[in-house]
Amino acid sequence: MTHRFSAPRTWILGLGLLALAVPFLAVDIPPVTDLPQQMSQIRLLQETLNNPDGPYRVQWWEPNKLGYLPLWLASKVASPLAAGRLALWLIGAAWCLALSGLAWHRQRSAAAVALAFILFFNHALYWGLLNFLVGLPIFIGWILCLGNGTTTDHHPRPGPWPARWLTWTVLAVLLYAAHILWLLVGIVYLLCHGLGAGFDRRRWLLQGAALAPVMVATAFWYPQLATRGFDSATFWALGQRWHGAWWINSAFGGLQGSTETWLAIAALLWLLLGALGRWWRLKHLDRPSQNDPQDEAENRFDTRLLAIGLAGIAIALVLPGVYQNTVFFASRWLPIGLLFVVLAVPPPPLTKALRLTLPLLLLASISLATTDAWLTFEGQELEGLHASLEAIDEGSNVLGLDFVRTSSTIQGYPYYHLYAWSQALHGGELARSFANEASSLVVYKDLPRQQPWTPGLDWRASKLRRSDIDHFDYVVVHGDAEMQRLFYADPRLRPETPPRRWCLFSVHDPAGN
Repeated sequence: MTHRFSAPRTWILGLGLLALAVPFLAVDIPPVTDLPQQMSQIRLLQETLNNPDGPYRVQWWEPNKLGYLPLWLASKVASPLAAGRLALWLIGAAWCLALSGLAWHRQRSAAAVALAFILFFNHALYWGLLNFLVGLPIFIGWILCLGNGTTTDHHPRPGPWPARWLTWTVLAVLLYAAHILWLLVGIVYLLCHGLGAGFDRRRWLLQGAALAPVMVATAFWYPQLATRGFDSATFWALGQRWHGAWWINSAFGGLQGSTETWLAIAALLWLLLGALGRWWRLKHLDRPSQNDPQDEAENRFDTRLLAIGLAGIAIALVLPGVYQNTVFFASRWLPIGLLFVVLAVPPPPLTKALRLTLPLLLLASISLATTDAWLTFEGQELEGLHASLEAIDEGSNVLGLDFVRTSSTIQGYPYYHLYAWSQALHGGELARSFANEASSLVVYKDLPRQQPWTPGLDWRASKLRRSDIDHFDYVVVHGDAEMQRLFYADPRLRPETPPRRWCLFSVHDPAGN
């Protein structure tokens, strides 16, 4: 028996796409930390394709690059600022479509899908971990491709073996291209699924053949990382994971204030009521429900999705916080695990109207709260940034100095790479570029490149030395009035914008030489 994609599912999908779009439509510069550098990579990609003899090269065949595809596609139809926002929404739309498709195949409730959508606004989005984010829809395709598409006894008739091998190969390559961590998770899921389904020699051989190309590519790629400067100390911080703040900041982690706490409490209550409702039905009903079969399927636990979700939560609890220069190595898996738990747990025993309305209210709440915070961030905390970016000449070398660091509306360090929009808009060079990171799409040919100025100025502006400024054409300064006065008093700097939170100075020789 098949089940239809019902009208409530269609409405939930449409409203989810709209709710995710509203924040990106409201602002010009969303507080996504790495986005300016990533859009600069798209600029450098085009420059390198036009001039292969330049200082850059493109790493086409290495993993962790698929997140640049929506950025590149969006750049073909929009300006860099608009393209960044469009690409983020496209990734969110892929989440919505994948989660809706998974819920439909597994016969999970439309209400659970609406609740799952709110987890798109998590700390991985705010930090701009786009390669990781784009991997979730592919992993969901991997789950569905491996079989057991529904929770009923009916199984779709498998296709011919060559077609199945080709599908597995394409999905394995996409997992590799998205993020190497997703490939590892996909392999673990494949092994667990295969062990549960029993030994089938042909299937194991074909799946092994499908994985062989990416496994060989990984074996060549991984040993090179440390030799090219992409390495760091391992940081665990296991103790903090038993505090409530870690759970909320890892599940969401974007907005300052209590909004995310209340959303987390509401989602937890939803899950608890759903679990208790299922327990009550099993304890007090001595015969099967007379409801529609679809409703009965939705009111059961989905053990497969629950196992995936709990595994994701366990990964978030035991992995190091930072490994091999990969930040949020553990915590990025918490919202992923919670997504699957939300889909696996039956909804609370409420009327159909309430089941749909309450998750939609939570989705609307995070959409509106996010929009309000982003508007405040752009209107107040980015004062002067647009004018500074517009005044920079094409092909200039730009130094960004952030003396404020933290925001009153957005968690983390949302100002970190904002000056890098200058390269996305005008080209030139940056004090710190992702082109000097071994994991990037476009990198320097002489990677890692040693620069003559103090390293890490974008992260610790207080390390600035007087001689550092001489290497640049422009300096973008983010600081309070007292800090701005110090730069206005420097005879080597000519102010190009009025005194604001963000100011632009051009560098010149006061002696006229």
